[in-house]
Amino acid sequence: MGNKAVKTPIGMVSSYFFPFASEPAGAHPTYEKKIDMGAAVKGYLSVNTATADIYGDDALLVPIELFVSGQMDVETTLSDLEVNATIFGHTFADGVETSNGDDAAPNGAYAFIQAIMKKDKTIVYRATFLRKAAAMPQSEKQEADTKREGLDPKMNAVSLKVMKDNLGDWRVREDFNTLTEAEAYIDTLAAVAQSGSGSQ
Repeated sequence: MGNKAVKTPIGMVSSYFFPFASEPAGAHPTYEKKIDMGAAVKGYLSVNTATADIYGDDALLVPIELFVSGQMDVETTLSDLEVNATIFGHTFADGVETSNGDDAAPNGAYAFIQAIMKKDKTIVYRATFLRKAAAMPQSEKQEADTKREGLDPKMNAVSLKVMKDNLGDWRVREDFNTLTEAEAYIDTLAAVAQSGSGSQ
């Protein structure tokens, strides 16, 4: 009983969006430089599947459950007009964000890192890279409360639709001993040289 492995998430670190540079047939997408969405507050991934059960001889013979899409609900600390415009497909010029009724959120990758505590209390860093995602317009909210006796800061929230890329892949994950290694892995998956990466 006392020898069971323990590895449990204890925190979320980093939150990035990589707009598509191209989406070639029969290959993974290529990406532009990463956009730092701010300090990560929380992130929840839910997966939607298609299911079917095949019965025969009064018994369940083949249960089928296939990935269809996912939804990544994210909160960060950064409320920046240029970042918001890029993620939701609005126009940003000369410090002004303009939202048009025909705007469409662009496809991109979404990546984040989780701090994971092991049984011996050492920390590993799990890098997660969602290969194709797009912000869901209904998740774009603007909340504002008047300042009262106590502050009630609002986090920047966005929900992203998670999809398969042209190779059928939708997620890549790996654990690393250091945060630096996890960050470098994300940059490598996005084909962004470390010397050229950085938030826009």
